[in-house]
Amino acid sequence: MTSQVRLAILAVALVAAGHNSAGQVPVQDRQPAGSALRPAVMGPSGGVSTGHPLTTAAAFGILLKGGNAFDAGVASLIAGGVLEQDLYSLGGEALVLVYPKAEGKVTSVVGQGWAPKAVDVDWYLSRNKTLEGEGLDPAVVPGAVHAALTVLEKWGTMSFEEVAAPGLAYAEHGFPLRSSTARSIHNQLGFFEKWPGNKAYWLKPDGTEYPAGATIRLPALARTLTRMVEAERGAKARGRVAGIVAARDRFYKGDIAEEMVAFLQRHGAPFDLSDFAEYYARIEAPAQTTYRGYTVYKHGFGSQGPVMLQALNILENFDLRAMGYGSADYLHTVVEATKLAYADRDTYYADPAFVQVPAEGLLSKAYAKQRAALIDPRRSSTTFIAGDPLAFDSTVKTWPFWKANIENGVTPRSGGAVAPDDSSGIVKDTTHMAVIDKDGNVFDVTPSGGWVPGSVILGDTGIGMSVRGEQFWLDTTRANQIRPRARPRYTLTPSLVFKGDQPLMGLGTPGGDNQDQTILQAFLSIVEFWDAWYPNLHAAIERPRAQTMHFYGSFWPHTAGFNQLNVEANIPDAVYEELRARGHDVRRLRTFGMSGCATAVMIDPATGNRHAAADPRRDCYAIAY
Repeated sequence: MTSQVRLAILAVALVAAGHNSAGQVPVQDRQPAGSALRPAVMGPSGGVSTGHPLTTAAAFGILLKGGNAFDAGVASLIAGGVLEQDLYSLGGEALVLVYPKAEGKVTSVVGQGWAPKAVDVDWYLSRNKTLEGEGLDPAVVPGAVHAALTVLEKWGTMSFEEVAAPGLAYAEHGFPLRSSTARSIHNQLGFFEKWPGNKAYWLKPDGTEYPAGATIRLPALARTLTRMVEAERGAKARGRVAGIVAARDRFYKGDIAEEMVAFLQRHGAPFDLSDFAEYYARIEAPAQTTYRGYTVYKHGFGSQGPVMLQALNILENFDLRAMGYGSADYLHTVVEATKLAYADRDTYYADPAFVQVPAEGLLSKAYAKQRAALIDPRRSSTTFIAGDPLAFDSTVKTWPFWKANIENGVTPRSGGAVAPDDSSGIVKDTTHMAVIDKDGNVFDVTPSGGWVPGSVILGDTGIGMSVRGEQFWLDTTRANQIRPRARPRYTLTPSLVFKGDQPLMGLGTPGGDNQDQTILQAFLSIVEFWDAWYPNLHAAIERPRAQTMHFYGSFWPHTAGFNQLNVEANIPDAVYEELRARGHDVRRLRTFGMSGCATAVMIDPATGNRHAAADPRRDCYAIAY
């Protein structure tokens, strides 16, 4: 392991996280920065924030070696796919937003895997199969590796071997198993009995568990990464890009792919080699909207990212700052706007390669004003209300799929609310990485899938197969139905924020369906209620949050949480009771008990300094230098 990486690990161990932005709170609401649980982290050159201290160290080490934000971001993706496998592995997916300063624009990289070409709704129904979130039935092609190496190829400066070095070292030589991963392994012992390869991969040779803090090595995964490095070395004479392409091709078209597909076919999964060989991470323009002088970029309507954009368009019609952060009026308004956006998500969002989504209408300010008028300031909405954006869309004029609204009397299915990351009873989640460098390049990614929970290790490759297909519907009336080579409408939702025409912040979180609620509330806390007198981003990120469950869950079996509103325990009793009086089915969570862990990097527009911050709700870590 290099001295730079060791230095990064030491630095991350000593520092937690921090920030900056616009907007001020009234004097009586100010709290000194020291009241935040974590200190401000600021530096003149760069910043990193991720879901694990060693993942942050991997990215930081690359920056210290002279790599740019994209080199460091890819290093964090590879290292996180080794270290954070209760949240994400290299068999999962990665959704990336990049801002290369030299290009002056944001680009979206869609590393969401697709379904095999052999399947559709009838294929599953005729075999009495579901998309229950474990095993091989909900499997899709791994997308994370393709996305990572696409970013490295197009915007990085280093080789695959250089950026993979920290992750490969952890897989080969070992790393301390964190407690959440140890718990995840323990909870999956029954699943491991069905898949002996998982048992051999995750347990000691004698079949016992590794305790938290023990050193675990992953030699099968190390061999796969080594083979990719060897492929790069063999093609490096033709240039850096040719080497990266060779490494990627060995994973998707070469012997690694052949081994993965052979394993899948031996176990009856409907994949063939072409499903891997023809897969690509889609590069496209992001979705975007403006909010009071800020521009917010998200992935498009193949994701849930536009939920936040729609909610911001609606909320622009209200004076949130006058309401005060965390007041009953504020929380009620934010929640009701979010519910309207989720209703549109559940009706209209789907893979744009197969569905012509009315994107223009959904992001129209006029449509948002119409939606805002539906919010009753005194009463919670008690139905699902999908709007009619077609009237505001110049291209899409008909909608052939399911639509929920008041007129047709659609109500949620029974079954109550479900945890946003756990609609199948399997505890699983996501992570997030954000990097900013000295030149102003920004990398922001939300990776997930291929977790310990429910993911099958594909033979000797050490790759856990993504089960993201559980986010499809087995219903031909739904836009987001499973189709050959379709990508499920994913929950992963990185965010980039600009102030004027300059990049301000990369922000994201784990949390399944709750991701855009976490990001929305963190964003509003920063831009509407930032206190320039005490500049610590943690004071904004740590503020208590609310979480509506009033949507159809993205994960199989898509249970709805009708009118349920979760609030953290440090929301005052008076606010809690007022929300109940307005008709919300309010339930308390512990302080910092909300699903999600906001991680962010930022450029201070006044000073140019870099800020990094990590939410105390998990063991996320940030550093600036």
